[in-house]
Amino acid sequence: MITKYWYCNKCKIRAQADFKSEFNLICSECSGLLELIYEGELTWKDFDQSLNGVIKYSQIIPVSRESLEKIIDNNTPEFTKPIESKKLANFLGVESVHLLNTTTGPSGTFKDSEAVVVIAKCLDWKLRQRLSWHSTGNTARAYREYAIRAGFQSDSYFPLICINKFKGIEEDNNNVLVAYDGPFQQISQIAKERAKNNNTLHLAPLPWKIEGKATLAYAIYENIPQANVIVQTIAGGYGVLGLQLGIKRLRQLNLMNEKITPRYELFQIEGADTIAKLMPLNREINETDLKLPINPFEPTLQSTNPLSTFNLIRNIAIETNSNIDSVQTEDVISSRAFFEEECHFLGVDISFEDEKSPFISWAGLVNAKNKKRFLPSDKIVVIVTGSKRRSGKVPKPSLII
Repeated sequence: MITKYWYCNKCKIRAQADFKSEFNLICSECSGLLELIYEGELTWKDFDQSLNGVIKYSQIIPVSRESLEKIIDNNTPEFTKPIESKKLANFLGVESVHLLNTTTGPSGTFKDSEAVVVIAKCLDWKLRQRLSWHSTGNTARAYREYAIRAGFQSDSYFPLICINKFKGIEEDNNNVLVAYDGPFQQISQIAKERAKNNNTLHLAPLPWKIEGKATLAYAIYENIPQANVIVQTIAGGYGVLGLQLGIKRLRQLNLMNEKITPRYELFQIEGADTIAKLMPLNREINETDLKLPINPFEPTLQSTNPLSTFNLIRNIAIETNSNIDSVQTEDVISSRAFFEEECHFLGVDISFEDEKSPFISWAGLVNAKNKKRFLPSDKIVVIVTGSKRRSGKVPKPSLII
């Protein structure tokens, strides 16, 4: 038996949440941060072992099961059980390496776990308004996929140079692609202004996204309870915020060993490495710190989110003794074949040509090994981000602005 309630970190009391405060996770009385607290105790046997993906953990996700079931297909779960690779473990000299493949959902991107939670929550709220979001492609593709399933109409804003991220999608006149042919750092403001002018509800970024990302922590610690190193390529770092939320909730419900405090090995590609470059400087971030290259090695890693997330990520890195490193493009290219071959052998269908994010993590791990950062007893989980191998034709945008 578990219970849950809203708690205001500023008022220090249980809080009531209307739509506006719940949507923004802000207390209506003092504008403090609202946190959802779970109390009680569960065991992993309480979860349906026949399921994979987000739906398996529905009882600890603050979204109705009914809304999730409306838009989830059990044949294409957002992620699968972690897959062990003895070959990668032997190479790194550690006890184990598991790959958590997050590209198995209907959009084929690692954003599916957040998208399904956000769109299901929109169903819970009984929204009737047109929805919109902006991204470099993966978020927009995932949100659009679940919006169609939920019966919403939407606008997906993205940089024109990222149109390949939508390869193979089904056209839908009610869920349009709006490409922006200009500097990426302007797309957030433009998308939000257009949404306001068109009476559209803009969802990205929405705090609820980390509830979807928290489910990855559930999958990790159900299957690998002693995992002590979590690896991911990051842009803005929301994935790490979600993992930390998930770990906190697992501790609240006695589903995780209290002695396990995992550290993160986080990687950013050179040229889009705002967080990695700022970490050693011990100062606040400002807009001039954003590193957004004109011709990015991996377009989907362009992000203005560090302006919102940097302090949070820095605090987590310090508290967990984690590392955030830049990775050189030549290191990614030289190490890709070994990793890609092993992924395909294990059934992880990624492609360097379609998405370079998971290969950045691997190159970072190789560098970390050379720095003797790992112990023989380490149990590593690599979150396979990005997208699966793409097929089909590249669509034309509904509108170019």
